Amino acid sequence: MHEPVKENISPEAAGNEPWTEKLSGVVALCLALAILVCGLWIYLPFFEPICWAIILSLFFHPLYQRLVRLLMGQRILSAVIMCFLIVAFIIIPALFLITSLTSEMVRVYTAGISNLQTMNVDLIPDPNRYPTLNKLTIKLLKAFKLYGTDLHGTLADLARSAGEYFFRKGTMVFRNIAVLIFKSFLMLVILFYLFTDGESMLKAFKGLLPLKKENVERFMKLTSDVLAATLYGNLFTGAIQAGLGIFIFWVLNFSAPILWGTILGLGTFVPMIGTAIVWAPASIYLLVTGQYLKGATLLAFSLLVISQIDYFLRPYLISGKTELHNLFLFLGIIGGINVFGLLGLILGPMIIALCMSILELYRLNLLEREQSWKSDLLI
Repeated sequence: MHEPVKENISPEAAGNEPWTEKLSGVVALCLALAILVCGLWIYLPFFEPICWAIILSLFFHPLYQRLVRLLMGQRILSAVIMCFLIVAFIIIPALFLITSLTSEMVRVYTAGISNLQTMNVDLIPDPNRYPTLNKLTIKLLKAFKLYGTDLHGTLADLARSAGEYFFRKGTMVFRNIAVLIFKSFLMLVILFYLFTDGESMLKAFKGLLPLKKENVERFMKLTSDVLAATLYGNLFTGAIQAGLGIFIFWVLNFSAPILWGTILGLGTFVPMIGTAIVWAPASIYLLVTGQYLKGATLLAFSLLVISQIDYFLRPYLISGKTELHNLFLFLGIIGGINVFGLLGLILGPMIIALCMSILELYRLNLLEREQSWKSDLLI
């Protein structure tokens, strides 16, 4: 019998083989990362429609599931109906709202600058007619170091800066109608496939996470709860409060009801103050200027209807889910708008919600490790 031939491998080659394998692994990893970056770079121009499609699919997924059950499993037909409903009741009204909001911003900006430049009256109320308001105004001016300065010029500069900023943001959407139409169409196409194939995409995403199966499920559950609380409990109630604000300002014949109602809706995210940031000074102004019926109506409607949404509707929509703290929500919205523009109004809180989910998952895993460590010590 012939003995098996042994290959003569030098010690140098044997020692270098692991380094060759490590080098091959590093090269393969770098190549994979480069391809991934190129792929993300290709999708970067479509970042906005992709994000809007994901947001809308998350928000309307429960309604889509009910529609699928109602149509006996017809997923494609259900997705088509959902896209049509979103166009009819979300996209078209949103474009109308943005158009009206932009026109009101321009009108308020023009009228404010004109009034500030032409008015000759003192901005500080008459101490004989309005002594309380006079003292309050002087205290506020001293607090901001504006007492004794040219208030007309200062307010005109502030109004000009604010008006130019909001005018830029508002008209940015309509600079290129063709691009807007293309992005809206692309968003609808992505939204259709997210409705029909979103569950399989989510399953594939779960398989890519470098976590245990139970940790992946826990992470998805936490993320779902926080996003649901953010989307339904905060953004939806904010939109309802904005609609009620637009309604009451229109009934009371305010000059820009859509503008002030929208600001009131955004005020719901301001910690501690909330929607009172708009209706409180507006009510005080109406009462001080002698418009008692309007002032009392606005005050009563704001206290009994608008403010009560935070106490009744929001808890019902959240239903015990993990809610994002108002401070984090407020900073997420401000930072999101600064980074992503209008998209940041929703994307900012969603990113913060994901961060909180990751931290919560880390906390739960840490507690499990501590309990396991204590049990090992007892044994």
